[in-house]
Amino acid sequence: MARSALKEREDYVLEGHHPTLPGVFAGERFRTRIYYLVTGIGQYPGRCPVGHYGFVGGSGPPVGGQRPAPGTTGQLAGASIELVSVVWQSGPADAGGSTDPAGVSLSVPPGQSIALLSQPRETVIGLLDVIAGLSRPLSGQVRVDGLAVDRLGGQELDRYRARRGLVSARFPLLRSLSVTDNVLAALLVGRVDEPARERAALLLELTGAARLAGPVDRLPAEDQWRIMIARALVSSPRLVLAEDPTENLDPRAAGRVLDVLMDVHATFGFTLVLAVGRFVAAVRCQRQVSLVNGAVAEDEMANGDDAWTRGRIDRIG
Repeated sequence: MARSALKEREDYVLEGHHPTLPGVFAGERFRTRIYYLVTGIGQYPGRCPVGHYGFVGGSGPPVGGQRPAPGTTGQLAGASIELVSVVWQSGPADAGGSTDPAGVSLSVPPGQSIALLSQPRETVIGLLDVIAGLSRPLSGQVRVDGLAVDRLGGQELDRYRARRGLVSARFPLLRSLSVTDNVLAALLVGRVDEPARERAALLLELTGAARLAGPVDRLPAEDQWRIMIARALVSSPRLVLAEDPTENLDPRAAGRVLDVLMDVHATFGFTLVLAVGRFVAAVRCQRQVSLVNGAVAEDEMANGDDAWTRGRIDRIG
């Protein structure tokens, strides 16, 4: 009897593609690894017909039409997000989750950068996964550009996953691939053409990873994050979901990675949702939303007059 595709993908992850970044969720490495292997194996960015980034042949171009020509930095309209009374499971059953029966209700306009802040960080990562289409909410509605993400299934869900970017150390670089091929791995099957390679080269240049070479798992963690950002952008997404890199980087390296993420956000104009556990990372975004017990406790807009924001404006011009 033929082995299931799910089993083949699980074996693929277990045999060759463990996390390349050190210290990812080190405090609960075993439990977290088993949880995400069980619940997220179908979304892993491996060489499978349907994966984390939606490897489905013929599933259509990215949201917003064809990819912009490499070498251009034209603004792409970001996606709008609407969360209505969303209650979610933030991790393994004994780790708790959203406990407020009212859930989270948020409206995010196109192109905004928003930080979702909570302690522990895994709580808000659970909400990020719901928006990413990696898990379903226990209740409530999740809409991206009017699309009911919480109701998607099958190829429709794969198409949605293919049209948004995700920057997460839980889905590491693939050791068997080069730097460029790791970026191109996020594209749909059959879409790795010359323009795609040119775009990958452009993104690696923009993220400061153009000159990196050698086995990706031997690269410094900061460089691996730069490549993961390029990977998330190769399909020209209108929505990018990212996790705070400060968990496995020293403060200076994490700051540089966040600088890269904010710079490409300003360049391309996508909507950015950043899941963070520390306010020092949250202040990089235009809007900071603090979650307590699965509900919105604070929702503030940045005044744009802090030193970091002024510096970023000066760098971008």
